[in-house]
Amino acid sequence: MGNHNPNTLLSTNVDVPVRLRRAINLNDLVLVKRIVKNNPDRLKNPDLDDNGNTSLHLAAKLGFLDIAQFLVDVGHEDDAISRNVSWDTPLHLAVETSIPVAVFLATRFPQCIPWKNKQGADVIMLSARTAPPPTTNTSTTGPTSPPPHQLFSNQQHQAPAFPQLLLSTLLHLSPIPTKILLTAADNDGNTALHYASAYGQLKAIRALLAAGANPGARNKYSWTPVAYSSTVQAEVYFKGLVGGTSQSEGGGDGGFVGGGLRREGESAGLSRSGGGSGLRIVRNGEGMGSGMETRDGDARRRAGSAE
Repeated sequence: MGNHNPNTLLSTNVDVPVRLRRAINLNDLVLVKRIVKNNPDRLKNPDLDDNGNTSLHLAAKLGFLDIAQFLVDVGHEDDAISRNVSWDTPLHLAVETSIPVAVFLATRFPQCIPWKNKQGADVIMLSARTAPPPTTNTSTTGPTSPPPHQLFSNQQHQAPAFPQLLLSTLLHLSPIPTKILLTAADNDGNTALHYASAYGQLKAIRALLAAGANPGARNKYSWTPVAYSSTVQAEVYFKGLVGGTSQSEGGGDGGFVGGGLRREGESAGLSRSGGGSGLRIVRNGEGMGSGMETRDGDARRRAGSAE
């Protein structure tokens, strides 16, 4: 009575959409092929209980390359590129979970590279904040884009830090010029370099700067990427790559003063904090629409004493 055959989970008594999703979760390519062959109308199979993710979204999120290739080959994206409720394409999910799947999808559908989700994030931004692991992700609940208030939590994604290959591949494959991609911003004005800095992805910072990203790009709150450095060491590294404090105060868009925060001026649209310090001291959550925060503690103390 206690012995259960796992295959009974995929009994023909179970609805086709559920069977197909289970087969993908099990990474059972043979079973996926059989279900799709017998039920071609269920190929996309969007799941409203999973943010509207289609079969290809699920395979991309789980990092299952063989299944992703099969789904594409049988026409999953022939009518239109799949987008879930958050406007993520399968590529948006793949760049945070699997380099092989991300490269495959970017190669087949390069037009998706500059596309943005509801947060205004494209795949360059998402890959900059997370270095995907080199091996297949077997989790059935792989990472997806967090809600806006969690976007910049100053918590690094726990994954090996080697995004150069993926970033360079995405930039190379994109039909949009690299300069435009690197200046693209999300709904809060954050560029890919803001993402890399906020999540402490040092190699992504290096790769983006090498590709021509502007270290002085300001978001809608007039903060540059270095202001979101996750640690003092990350700030020092960042500033070392771009010349750091050797940049003059009036030298263009760098805006690096004292602890990496921009000197206040009317053109920046920043209000003067008390005490006449000349720098706006940002407290947790103040003026940060998507949860993005400058570093607590030392960075703000250094900024306050810069004068």
